Amino acid sequence: MSKTINKDGIVEFLQTHDAFADATKKSTKEFVEDFVAFIQETVAEGDSVSIAGFGKFEPFERSNGATVPKFRAFKDFKDALAS
Repeated sequence: MSKTINKDGIVEFLQTHDAFADATKKSTKEFVEDFVAFIQETVAEGDSVSIAGFGKFEPFERSNGATVPKFRAFKDFKDALAS
């Protein structure tokens, strides 16, 4: 059965890893929120965010002229899902 991981789940996951082991839950949550905001702001400005081994967030213009976010997974990420 699949599950959905929210920001709090990401925070809890990160705190189990060395880079965030000594960080407070509040500072880890702020990091996640800042990271998401960075991606949102960058794409909203018309630029792309590319994360090696993961994927690319980019603006996509629909035929009606509306710009929406688009995510394209990279091969490494696709391969991880396929295995």
